[in-house]
Amino acid sequence: MTCENSGLPLDAALDEIASRLRTESTRLLLDHWRTVKGPLLMPDRRQIDPVQFAPVLPRVWLCDYAREADRFRYRLTGERVAKRFGHNLSNHYLDDNTDPDYYPRVHRYYRNVIDFPAVLYIHGRLYAETDDPIHGERILLPLSEDGQTGHGVIGATEEIIPRNKSDGRYLPEFQKHIYVTLETGAVVEESLPV
Repeated sequence: MTCENSGLPLDAALDEIASRLRTESTRLLLDHWRTVKGPLLMPDRRQIDPVQFAPVLPRVWLCDYAREADRFRYRLTGERVAKRFGHNLSNHYLDDNTDPDYYPRVHRYYRNVIDFPAVLYIHGRLYAETDDPIHGERILLPLSEDGQTGHGVIGATEEIIPRNKSDGRYLPEFQKHIYVTLETGAVVEESLPV
């Protein structure tokens, strides 16, 4: 993991992440989150207006963080997310629906989004633990009831390069994680093999 102080103010660091986004789902969600965040460190879940990103709702999920149990519970999941897992994840926990071998990594990056707090952009091989991984991107955005302490995460996942299993198209063997910390605008990057 590398940490660099980008020397950029927070808005410039978030603009840099926005410029990397290649799909409508991730762009619309990040734009809306930034708009409702305003001067707060993080917006409240109740500020999120799904009408503002309605075209991409099938790819969006929302988790609450149960701090005492250190678990993330899905509050809602879009249709595409539910289809990927074979059922609606609402009211299920992240650890109930994540391969046990991958769960520590996934839990860690969800916690980083809450604890830093940070915006997290991931690209590369996603759903790597499944029989049907994708070359995609994911954005995770922290939510807060008081504007200061993370209480949840909203995110979207989208395929960048559609792939037919039989066509032999390249599928990355990595995930790149880029965090933008909200308190300082520092950028933290890591590449993880999958």
